[in-house]
Amino acid sequence: MIRVQPDPPLPVINMASNMKKELGFVGLGRMGLNMATRLVEQGYRVVGLDHDQAALAAAKQAGIETVATYEDMVGALSPDRLVWMMIPSKFVDTALEELTPLLNPGDTIIDGGNSFYQDSLRRHESLKTVDISFLDTGTSGGVTGARHGASLMVGGDTTVFATHEHIYQALATNNGYALVGGAGAGHFVKMIHNGIEYGMMGAIAEGFTVLHEHTDQFNLDLQQVMKPYENESIISSKLISWLSKAYQEGQVDLITGEVPTGETESEMEHITTIGDVKVLSAALTQRQETRTKPSYIGKLIAAMRNQFGGHSVIQDK
Repeated sequence: MIRVQPDPPLPVINMASNMKKELGFVGLGRMGLNMATRLVEQGYRVVGLDHDQAALAAAKQAGIETVATYEDMVGALSPDRLVWMMIPSKFVDTALEELTPLLNPGDTIIDGGNSFYQDSLRRHESLKTVDISFLDTGTSGGVTGARHGASLMVGGDTTVFATHEHIYQALATNNGYALVGGAGAGHFVKMIHNGIEYGMMGAIAEGFTVLHEHTDQFNLDLQQVMKPYENESIISSKLISWLSKAYQEGQVDLITGEVPTGETESEMEHITTIGDVKVLSAALTQRQETRTKPSYIGKLIAAMRNQFGGHSVIQDK
């Protein structure tokens, strides 16, 4: 189950009156649908594409114009097109192979998924040869962030970013986006963010496992423990809040102690080759060991991942 929060007020966007409030949106899954819906609510015309018919049906209900092909999408958008891709990283090259020949010089593609930064560097260079702009964008905040205001880390040309900054302002939480550097920087910064996240989740899971192991000795109520931890303590965070929600819903007891392999795990292995990251290395090993020796730590990490991103869990039998 995913935590649902009340809708906060949408940001006021003060941009030039002639800004173009339309874009194509490829990928209408958990994250993409919420982001596209947020844009529609702010007056954007969004032309969406997804291969899943259920996703297209949900998009239509949200006011998103849906199309069946890349040709239809490109045809529905006026020149100087913007297309945002929110798809798994393993499908990005295939999508670009289909989409790019249909675009014109001056069009722009944004990759908001979890692409590897070296792939983004290559895509910047490849698209530059056909005069198509590219912005690599790391997106954080989970499914609720996608709906209510995400954290967006952008890499690319400053002029291209300035042209499309209103999109980032519309999608991000207050002060939650930035052009963090040049080509590849958005996905590089997001990769490091994910590494920090691995370490934080691992530490939280270890701590609560020790608490769990001492419940009888101290008559501990872990849901009550969450109250001071979650509210104004030094470790208060969304991760603590999501774990609290998992306990409240009884989710921890329903899943096995195994953390499934995630989309970013190969990137975490890459970070261990470019920096001194002892905490990340330990967190990575911690997750991998749950696949041969399921543990309470694995239960907690899997529960947090499911709460913020809808990531799959393995149900306890």
